[in-house]
Amino acid sequence: MKYIGLMIAALLVFLIACAPAQIAQPAAQPVPAAPAAQPVAQPGPTPVEAAPVPTVSKELQDLLSRADQRVKSYKYLELILPDKKQPDTISVKGSKVKVKLYEYEPYIPKDYFDTVYLDTATQTAIGRCETKARCVWAQGDNTKRAWTNLDYNQFRRKTPYEFVKEVPATATIMGPEVHFNRGTTRIQYDDAGKLVDMWIDDSYGLPVEISITTSDGKVTSYKFNDMTFNGLADRDVTAPALA
Repeated sequence: MKYIGLMIAALLVFLIACAPAQIAQPAAQPVPAAPAAQPVAQPGPTPVEAAPVPTVSKELQDLLSRADQRVKSYKYLELILPDKKQPDTISVKGSKVKVKLYEYEPYIPKDYFDTVYLDTATQTAIGRCETKARCVWAQGDNTKRAWTNLDYNQFRRKTPYEFVKEVPATATIMGPEVHFNRGTTRIQYDDAGKLVDMWIDDSYGLPVEISITTSDGKVTSYKFNDMTFNGLADRDVTAPALA
């Protein structure tokens, strides 16, 4: 019996020694959290570079400033070719403009006036008849009348001073030229696809002629003949009182 017990004990020791060792399981690793979603950058507006501002050359600046420095009043004959071949006589002082109309033949004495007084500040036009040989007739005297219901825009035209104030900084000086027996400087520039040539009086800074050529080759010429400066008084551009 004692022998049998020893055999059983030895067998148990043998079985325990031969049993496979338990494999240790690795510790569970924490699952990494998903990265937080990053906001998607929205494309901003494409920056636009500011266009360079043209700089007026010293020579052009000096030429264009002469009208403001030297002109108080002026008078000229105006032709606009090819549309207006008969010259009106224009007198300008400040906001007052006197237009002595070309004397057409024949004319109707009853409703005839030969002069229009414009005020560019109030945009008004007054018609008067001032040449007695044409204004006084057997049945009436138009020198005693005033036409106050005239269309301002019908008689209002751009003056040489207004033209010169529209010259851009990009204008090119082409050089000196003698024009209408006056020393002038010719300049040239593009105006919305139209080529503008302008001859500016060297002394007083106002144009004596302007030529505008469109893209289809049509040419309009503004001619300011017999221009005189600084000889007008206020009464010369103001409608006189009715007698």
